[in-house]
Amino acid sequence: MRDPLPETIIPRRAGQQALTVSGSLPEGATPRLTESFGVRAPVTVNLRFGAYGDDKVLVTGQLMTRVMGQCQRCLEPFEAGLETEVEVEFGLENSCSDRGREIIPGIDRELNLAEFVEDELLLGAPMVALHDEGTCVPPGEAPVQKAVVAGRRRPFGELGSLLGRKEPD
Repeated sequence: MRDPLPETIIPRRAGQQALTVSGSLPEGATPRLTESFGVRAPVTVNLRFGAYGDDKVLVTGQLMTRVMGQCQRCLEPFEAGLETEVEVEFGLENSCSDRGREIIPGIDRELNLAEFVEDELLLGAPMVALHDEGTCVPPGEAPVQKAVVAGRRRPFGELGSLLGRKEPD
């Protein structure tokens, strides 16, 4: 069994220790995510902290859960996996990243881990919840027909099969 996740972390210390945080947050630990999507499973957390330079900590890892949403195309509910890659830096106030990453000020302040995880999941969530393309139909619309296979154009190709003729290859 995994150790429980720490409630708070100080990024500089975690980076100096090359801390790896693995575990799960219960469904109730992410209330803002639950408001936007119905969280259906605990959030799996895998984060690695690493210090570089004198004043920067890089946090990388993955966050995963299952959520329930409402498709904005067909208005039906659906369940989907929500997975996001984390790659952020903690640094001093007004510091800039030399690698083009997001810098979060507060390298020496306590970081509430559940809030950080929830923020990253919300940033990684789709802006518009939709079923996969072609798996739903908006209300009042006819289903989209399959695309014609590229090749020889045969505008009356179906007519031959209706008359009982065998199609040439």
